[in-house]
Amino acid sequence: MIFWAPILHFYQPSFQDFEVLKKIDKECYKPLLNMLEEHPVKICVNINTILIDLLYEFGLGDTLDLFKNLESDNKIEILGTAKFHPIIPLLPQKEILNQIRLNEEDLKRIFPNWERNGFFPPELSISSKTAKYIQELGYKWVIISGISCPIDWPSEEIFCSPNGLQLFFRDDILSNKISFNNIKAKEFIQEMMNLFNNGNNKGKKDKYIITAMDAETFGHHIKKYERIFLSKTFDLIEERDEIKVEFISELDKYFPIAKQTIIPKDSSWSTSCEDLKNNNPYPLWNDTHNKIHNYYWKIVKSLNKLMDLADTLDLTKEWNIQNYYNTAKWFYDRSICSDTTWWANPERGIWSPNIIYNGIVLLMKAALNAHLALIYANRDDGEVYYDSISYYHGLIMMEISKLAQRNLAFSS
Repeated sequence: MIFWAPILHFYQPSFQDFEVLKKIDKECYKPLLNMLEEHPVKICVNINTILIDLLYEFGLGDTLDLFKNLESDNKIEILGTAKFHPIIPLLPQKEILNQIRLNEEDLKRIFPNWERNGFFPPELSISSKTAKYIQELGYKWVIISGISCPIDWPSEEIFCSPNGLQLFFRDDILSNKISFNNIKAKEFIQEMMNLFNNGNNKGKKDKYIITAMDAETFGHHIKKYERIFLSKTFDLIEERDEIKVEFISELDKYFPIAKQTIIPKDSSWSTSCEDLKNNNPYPLWNDTHNKIHNYYWKIVKSLNKLMDLADTLDLTKEWNIQNYYNTAKWFYDRSICSDTTWWANPERGIWSPNIIYNGIVLLMKAALNAHLALIYANRDDGEVYYDSISYYHGLIMMEISKLAQRNLAFSS
């Protein structure tokens, strides 16, 4: 028997344009969720709850009803994650826990029966420390990229970290074939059967396969793909006895836990073998050769220091202190999403100065309000961090201009 455990990842940034979100909802979310209603499926779903906020804010709450229906019918399992989609290995522990807590509070409100079980780190970014935090919060398992696997490929037993967190690895090859429309439904079924047969018809063993990709792949990035690929795949599986669609959380009922414990490699689902060789585990977000990345993380480092100082304030002392602090915290939580640095990779063809700027504005608003809270508390110990943030903000703006001029030169 082949157990296929698929994951769909739903996310949009806090500053997403309404018209874009409406288009994605029409092309992807509603058709995809309606299609899942038609099949006897079990799919793990990750929803960064900033998307839930946006759907409600823009009058698209009926899409949330589709999620609720699927969850109540036990067709989807909602995973834990970090609310605003940060690269969690790059954050201090305090903010990692805060982002996860914010997401959990939303999930418990929207899905009353939700409990901690599986965890989806944004961009499947992982490190040994973040795996430890995830387990300590009470999660049973985490999904991570295949590139992070330090042993021969596991498909017949389940490996755990030293503290007991079950580690499940995405099949990057198959997932990317699906994501980039490089495989048809029949071919995907055959790929799974090839793994089961293992080149012969003797000694067949049960195996599991995990795929994970952006939900927006189906209908938004690739038109009608929820029908052309997913629905067709489910139809083909219903005709076979050798393949079963299952939640990852159920796999330990069919497969043994390995005695050997392992530590995943620091990585993401966009990390290559070459990146690992170059000690560059999060290349699209923290590449040491990328000046915008460097300046961005210098801003974040100083902002973290500034927020730490603001956290020590007595908010009951004066209304202005409380108001500016709460405003700073609101912008801070939203400012560390992955999008700002992801869109700053022109050499990889990923380049949007306006999205970069949208993210930087959130950082600056958080810094300004934290600085004002300290000023109203008669504190000047945050001045050095605020000055540093302002300095690197200027350098980012200059670098965006330089890259735009260079790109123009290359294209002309």
